[in-house]
Amino acid sequence: MNENTVVTSQRQIDNPLAYTYPCYKDMSDNNVIFAYKGIVTSDLVTHVLEMMGDRLEEDKTSKRLSKKFFNVMVECLTNVYGDETDPVRVKFDPSALLLVKREDQGYCVTTGHYVPNTKVNELKVILDAINKMDAAELKNYYQQILATESSAENGLSILAMVDLSRKSKHKLVYQFKYVTTEFTFFSLEARINNTSL
Repeated sequence: MNENTVVTSQRQIDNPLAYTYPCYKDMSDNNVIFAYKGIVTSDLVTHVLEMMGDRLEEDKTSKRLSKKFFNVMVECLTNVYGDETDPVRVKFDPSALLLVKREDQGYCVTTGHYVPNTKVNELKVILDAINKMDAAELKNYYQQILATESSAENGLSILAMVDLSRKSKHKLVYQFKYVTTEFTFFSLEARINNTSL
């Protein structure tokens, strides 16, 4: 019997499709309705928004929640919008991850991409500051960025994170996973539900 167990395990390892069901099961268990890994381009953004529009119609999502969802999706995609010619990103991996999960009262949008380790502390400080702000403070901070940092490095992504917090009306959940001495994987999660309306 032990011998059969070993043979079965070896067959699973040798099977190039062995990951298919676990992947499907994991996505199903977590209510993932959309997943993408690759370079985020303007064409992809348009395509994703069209696909999610069809999905929201299937889910019979209210127009108000759908509008809020699209606003949040655009901000999430802005944060991971990739320039495949950017020498910093190309040096490691310019691709990004996008996941959309269906929840009881709405949706959860998660993005992930690599950032240089030198940017981690700056991002953490910004995100912690954003999470401590109320609606009025977020609005003021948003206007301040527009006035002073819109053309600066990372200005647009900071603006997108502030707008993401404003539109979702939830704290932004984030994580940094150290990968190499140069790069860290940055994950950001935003929720859109009835309290976002």
